[in-house]
Amino acid sequence: MQQFLSKLSTKSPWFWLALGLVTVYISGLFIDVMDVDASQYASISMEMLQNGSWLQVQHRGVDYLDKPPLLFWLSTSSFSLFGLYNWAYKLPSLLAALAGVYGINRFTLIYYTPRIARHAAFLLASAIGLIVICNDVRTDTLLLGTSTCAVWQLAEYLEKNKWKYLIGGFFFIGLAMLAKGPIGLVISGFGIGTHLLLTGQWRQIFKWQWIVGLLVSAIVLAPMCWGLWQQFDLHPEKTVNDKTGVSGLYFFFWEQSFGRITGENVWRNDASAFYFIHVYLWAFLPWCLMLYLAFMEQLFKIRIKVKETWKRKEYISIGAFLLSFAALSASKYKLPHYIFITLPWAAVLLASYLNKIEETRQKMLRQWMVFYLSAGLGIIIAFLLPGFVFPTKNILIWVLMIVPLALLGWQVIKNPVPGDTDMLIQRGVFVSIFLGLVLNLFFYPRLLPYQSSRPIAEYARKNNIPADKMANFRRSSHALDFYNQDILEGFSDAEYVQKNANENGIFYIETDGVGREDLINDGVNLETLEGFNNFKVALLNTRFLNPARRSSALDTIYLLKILPSPVSAE
Repeated sequence: MQQFLSKLSTKSPWFWLALGLVTVYISGLFIDVMDVDASQYASISMEMLQNGSWLQVQHRGVDYLDKPPLLFWLSTSSFSLFGLYNWAYKLPSLLAALAGVYGINRFTLIYYTPRIARHAAFLLASAIGLIVICNDVRTDTLLLGTSTCAVWQLAEYLEKNKWKYLIGGFFFIGLAMLAKGPIGLVISGFGIGTHLLLTGQWRQIFKWQWIVGLLVSAIVLAPMCWGLWQQFDLHPEKTVNDKTGVSGLYFFFWEQSFGRITGENVWRNDASAFYFIHVYLWAFLPWCLMLYLAFMEQLFKIRIKVKETWKRKEYISIGAFLLSFAALSASKYKLPHYIFITLPWAAVLLASYLNKIEETRQKMLRQWMVFYLSAGLGIIIAFLLPGFVFPTKNILIWVLMIVPLALLGWQVIKNPVPGDTDMLIQRGVFVSIFLGLVLNLFFYPRLLPYQSSRPIAEYARKNNIPADKMANFRRSSHALDFYNQDILEGFSDAEYVQKNANENGIFYIETDGVGREDLINDGVNLETLEGFNNFKVALLNTRFLNPARRSSALDTIYLLKILPSPVSAE
């Protein structure tokens, strides 16, 4: 035991920080899934497990044509191995994120020192956006991991010219396309293409070996393409997304991704072209302001020639970051998590920049100043959650928060601006671990009960309500499907609600206040069993976050018992 403790005492700070980050990520596995997207994907994966239709994806018994199937395949596989649990659903995405961290470390090692590679990996792993997206599962988590590994393998191929790296790179490109569509190929093309052009190796763009690589990706994509062709292209009579004559292959390879730029895709919110710049303020916390400062110093460095300003050992990271950022900003439909695929390349750019300016006292001082600003913002957020949003008088929680922060504060007082980049990144990772644990162990467990799906499912189990006797009326909760472990039938007409009870006996309806009033006004024979507070937790607003105004932000979801009409019973 003494020998074991002695070994632990000699571990470097990086070991303990890595352990802290692993703890953060594992703690997020057990949090309930959120409506809308994460719960929808969980529901589809559960349905795939139950109906066995892996190549022709169904959503509540209807043909599904939106996201590629990799997330569903991996989640369904996890469900089949471990059961229908929160952690089983989130595990594949967590492993993909960790693969991305590993991939960015290995990529950076090709062109930079082991120290810079370590810094890049920790910058990525500690980004709050990556922590959040491993909890609120999206297809972008898989895209981040697979596309990063693809670029790493292709970079190895450029440097070593070995077939195994070419095959590995295009295998991961195939997986990236299975995760999110052609953007999985585009990211690699942006990075590798930029590098070849700016290093004068443009002739390599026309190497015949790339054709072999594309064939590898085609083999990976073949099962999905076969399923899409059978499900949609062979059946032009099907109505999909209110259209007939829909081609699943055309939708996947063009409309879903590029159609958002051309306007062909129906999804659009016309967010500002600068939308993702302010998303980065929290997605790359606590490193966001440091990244902005690094770019500003490069862009406004007018005393040095442009060629010298941007001279780098590699241009893959800058191409993958800037061109992907620009392409996504041109989309007519934007959501915050779309930009997360650029996080690995932001980490490489910032890590290489920080190590480059380490000997320049003035520049390091500026980076420390903006670091303390963004880290301070993270700490303020962490303390607002138990101090204001969900006030607690639990002494243990406050002790667990104050003690580690006091230790960090003591280190800062002793040496506020060390010239060592290691110390800068270590302090930032510590802040990220602190905020991540507060989110996963305090905030989310108090936030998710305001999503009515889990409480309704628990009420149903406690009161022995059969899963196949539950339905919904004029509303849809994929999380309730998941926690009910059965796809709920949906009703939109009160007449059919009563007719179903008359023909099949008592069943149970989940609906909102308006739906309940409509059923009562239409004479449906019902009993109100329970009302549950409900809030769309993925769309936080100031009204909900303020405890004094929270009740006004909530609506009520009712569980109703639908009985046969008295005439029918007679």
